[in-house]
Amino acid sequence: MYKKQYGLRSITTLSILSSGNANTYSLYPDITIQGNQIVWSGSKALYLNQTFIYSLMSKLDFITSVSGSFVRREYTHYQTGSLLHRRETRFDAFWFGFLYSFDSIGDMIPQISLQTSAVQKEKMNEESKTFYFQSQSLQLALRGYSDPVVYSIYLGAGYNQSRKFALGKVDYGSSLSMGGNLSIVLSPKITLDLGAEQRFQTAQKINGNTNSQMQSIPTMSAGSTYSINSDTSIAFSASLGGSSAAPDAIFGISLWKKF
Repeated sequence: MYKKQYGLRSITTLSILSSGNANTYSLYPDITIQGNQIVWSGSKALYLNQTFIYSLMSKLDFITSVSGSFVRREYTHYQTGSLLHRRETRFDAFWFGFLYSFDSIGDMIPQISLQTSAVQKEKMNEESKTFYFQSQSLQLALRGYSDPVVYSIYLGAGYNQSRKFALGKVDYGSSLSMGGNLSIVLSPKITLDLGAEQRFQTAQKINGNTNSQMQSIPTMSAGSTYSINSDTSIAFSASLGGSSAAPDAIFGISLWKKF
């Protein structure tokens, strides 16, 4: 599954996120803090993401992804002090873009991916709005293989354009990230997967007024991938946050399928 793939591939990912802070998050294509004026005391969320990758030519892949979520958020009533919660099920976003692989440099293959959000459903102070082409994600990576390890290191950037809600213009902030992934091949069918990322997201602004500091979102992950056959694999992962702004934990299961 780690060699160059052609044709149509599908990645279906189910993630469970828990957080004890006031933030709300999106997970695709990167962990991003979304703004909201309600001060939540914590949240639990179930995310479902479906990604398709199709080879347009030997070095160029086209990527599409659609995601939805079920979220339970807790908050404290400002008058009674009682703990309450809200539930919401919604379509989150549709993204598309490309992945280009360059000629190898020694044992490493440089890659660049660029994605944009065609549609995003977002909420601010109980107002739901749909936005089009308002977020972009760029990633530069080096992938390599040294028996028995498959690895990658990357730099990424995320850009969020201003959103207009009834309360005014909202800037979520943009992000810069760096990280790496490591898969140790334990057998022809099983790998041990490790990862670490440091992400910074600039301060959120509402009508030009800064209402948050720059956010540091470090995460570390571990998991395992099992290759059922040459066309199908299943992966399990657990990610832990390393700061008060990051999610406490994200547990995921992914099904990879080549058609």
